[in-house]
Amino acid sequence: MTGRAHIFVANVILVLLLGNQSSWACTRVATHVKVKSTLVVFIHDPSGKPLPDMKLAAYEFISKPPHSEVAAAAVTGKDGKATIGLGQDNYSIEAIRAGVSSEIALIDVYDDGSGASEIGLTWPGGPITEIQNVSGVLGLGRDRVPWVGAEITLRGSASEESIAGAESDSQGRFKFPGIQPGFYALHVRAKDPNPPRLPQLQGDIPVQVSNSAANYELPTWGYVASSCGLSAYKDAQSMIIFSP
Repeated sequence: MTGRAHIFVANVILVLLLGNQSSWACTRVATHVKVKSTLVVFIHDPSGKPLPDMKLAAYEFISKPPHSEVAAAAVTGKDGKATIGLGQDNYSIEAIRAGVSSEIALIDVYDDGSGASEIGLTWPGGPITEIQNVSGVLGLGRDRVPWVGAEITLRGSASEESIAGAESDSQGRFKFPGIQPGFYALHVRAKDPNPPRLPQLQGDIPVQVSNSAANYELPTWGYVASSCGLSAYKDAQSMIIFSP
């Protein structure tokens, strides 16, 4: 599954981004962009730095499951840009690295050439947890019962290869010492598969390692499997969904 959905709810703040194959019941999209059939997409990090070697894909909506298919794909160059050609239709477009999606854009292609010739997307596109050190506590369910034996892998923004791996201990704790500042993806996965017909408890968590982060380690969330992916509850008013 290549689509990603990231949902963050805090008080009355709601940010939803659409992934290409996510459950339609779990997603919303707030913006459309009118574009030309030949489109340049600029992928950058939150600071505006260009990101090369990003996998970019445009998805065309179809009526049958999985409700979308790849219409065009490209890889960004050193300048963080990629050019794709699309027919007159509606698409969603995103870039993925280390299992984490960029922002998602809905684009409407017009053959009259009146739309934008370039759009920009930020990677990572979902909520980013800022931490000083790559460590934390994993919990299961809304009560955040310690998640023992969860498989955790760390991937950097420059590659989808794993930098480090670990399992959570008897208290749900894990730690990757000596990680340099930057953007990373933590992939968490249940060691034992769920019963048939239930989604696997796994997902990617975008994190930014920063020496100036206010919190020392990853906040304790209670992770549960849902039809939308990996849901993480901090309290009654906040939730993150990480699609596997």
